[in-house]
Amino acid sequence: MTTVLVLGATSPTAQAFIHLMQTDYPTVNLKLFVRNPKKLPKEFRQRFDVIVGDGSHYDDYVTALTGVDYIYNSIGGLETGPYTQTLIRAIKDTKSPIKKVVDISAGGIYGEYLSGNAQYLSSVRTTYPEYTQDQLNKLDWYRNSGLNFTIFRPGLIQNGPETQIITHTPDYRTIGPDEFDVNRTTFARAAANALFNDDYHNQSVSVSNGAPL
Repeated sequence: MTTVLVLGATSPTAQAFIHLMQTDYPTVNLKLFVRNPKKLPKEFRQRFDVIVGDGSHYDDYVTALTGVDYIYNSIGGLETGPYTQTLIRAIKDTKSPIKKVVDISAGGIYGEYLSGNAQYLSSVRTTYPEYTQDQLNKLDWYRNSGLNFTIFRPGLIQNGPETQIITHTPDYRTIGPDEFDVNRTTFARAAANALFNDDYHNQSVSVSNGAPL
């Protein structure tokens, strides 16, 4: 059975991905990696394997990687840049046969997003320079690891009617306020396609909102 390790499974973005797995990929097994399992919906705790761990702890990754084929990494926060290096080291040391990693990174690290009234959401480069540099370095960390990966850099992910999703390369393409918000379920579909179809192979792509479906 195919197994996906969902890191940061209590985040709203990850939970939209989990719901999509339930409806569209019912034969896929999920392992949910969380610091506080009480924050997971009861249905998730009952249905899936739950691993209590911290994204900064190497040993927790080693434990979680057993039997894993794919990784969806949604661990967030201003100190999470080095966590990626810890995860990659654990994969390498355990010789885990990971087919693909999808990593949810910070939007705006290249100055590509203009968020209109919510300026704080598009000023990550100037507000958090050390964090931004870690997120910029993440692309090289994955490239140098030899892993297959996709890094998604979304704007503000929200609920609501599904839309088309737009991905942008090169990184400097300016994305205006009308494209800033991204639907959670639409984004989850893009992440699933990246995992299982190898969409956006070894790329870091900014993600924005398209026309309603």
